[in-house]
Amino acid sequence: MKSTAMANKRKREELGDSDYDEPAPGKQLLPVANLPSDFDKDPANGMEYLFLVRRDARRLPHVTRAPNPYEVAAIGTAAREEPSSRPVANGLPCDQWRTVFQSHFRNLRQNFAQPTIHVHFDPLSSGRSVMPEKKDRDAWWKYLAGFPESEWSLKLRTSSSRKKSSSLHCMRAFPETAEMQPRDSGAGLHPDLSPDVVQSSVVQDPVCRASPASATASYAENIQDNDPMEYREVTPSHLRKIDHRMAIHLLMYFTHWINLHLQNSNDALFSISGSHARWIFALLVKVEDQLSADDMNLLRNLARACLGLIKSHRNRDREQDEVLRPNADQVGKGLAVTDASCWMIFCAIAGHWGQRDLWIDAEAALTSA
Repeated sequence: MKSTAMANKRKREELGDSDYDEPAPGKQLLPVANLPSDFDKDPANGMEYLFLVRRDARRLPHVTRAPNPYEVAAIGTAAREEPSSRPVANGLPCDQWRTVFQSHFRNLRQNFAQPTIHVHFDPLSSGRSVMPEKKDRDAWWKYLAGFPESEWSLKLRTSSSRKKSSSLHCMRAFPETAEMQPRDSGAGLHPDLSPDVVQSSVVQDPVCRASPASATASYAENIQDNDPMEYREVTPSHLRKIDHRMAIHLLMYFTHWINLHLQNSNDALFSISGSHARWIFALLVKVEDQLSADDMNLLRNLARACLGLIKSHRNRDREQDEVLRPNADQVGKGLAVTDASCWMIFCAIAGHWGQRDLWIDAEAALTSA
């Protein structure tokens, strides 16, 4: 028994001390043939077969990459350069650009929908108004134009109106207890005060909703005073406070403002800036995939309004995209909206929400232009 154990130990030591075998993980129990590296014949025995197996294993890479099931095939450089070398009919974006843009827009929506960690919120924003009320269209126009909070905040306007009302009460020629008496009897009113004066002292609704152009009154005052204001840019903090319904409501406002601009293209008060286009594009990220017929119709109207902007630019003898509108240096620091911004909004609506028939309308509109 002792001699057998010594023999087995001697065999293992001989196999382990072989100068021809390279170290490998685990213990080598089978002999491997010593053949040249360019050996290309069929293995004659098990030793030669194991040599071929080990040689092929050494040629494999140590690290391999698993295929990504969600990977989109990248467009080659030659394929990207080909559309630019040939003209596109009527100046429409090429098919390759539409495909890449729709992929990027879809990824943007997915990334924004994912939860974000290590984001610090502004503690001061909780105690004050961050944005105007959803249904106050004029306040939103002032907010985007860069007006101070006292111009668009409902709370501040209400408090200022209350202060004016309290000052009127202090200047009355009759005691405050007179308000407790019924007004229809006429008791408690000073005889020198006419009904017209009493009616003028009534505090009006601080929120002006009558006319969409009423918000431009103070806007015109700033233009006359040569005091340009900087447009408010959209931020992730804004989008966190905007849901689907509010995004649809604001996009309806932008459609209305673009139509006003198309009707008064020479009026700087109705100018559509690049900041407005960035707001529209950001709001589209908050719109849900499944829409009702009314919401889809609203997006289609927005796409047609952007198409109207492109057509108006073509009708002005194809001016440069980044040329300021008349009096635009007084409107604000932002440049006028460009054709590229309009095409991005148009392609997002037509591609992501499956409204591809809008491209037919775009081709017909630009052909007539």
